[in-house]
Amino acid sequence: MRPSAISPKRRDAAVTCPQWAYRNQHLVENLWARLKEWRAVATRYEKTAASFLAILHLAAATDWIKI
Repeated sequence: MRPSAISPKRRDAAVTCPQWAYRNQHLVENLWARLKEWRAVATRYEKTAASFLAILHLAAATDWIKI
């Protein structure tokens, strides 16, 4: 059974994902929401993976400085 983002039901087997990942899932989702405010991140405007990663780093650093 593949691990899913949806919490398991009682009859399901234990999820392989650690508990801390589920507790912090909203933080990651909120970060992606803030990063997608950048047009280049939201539309994946960059052509190469390296330049897209550079835009992600720039957007994350700017977001971190704002906080």
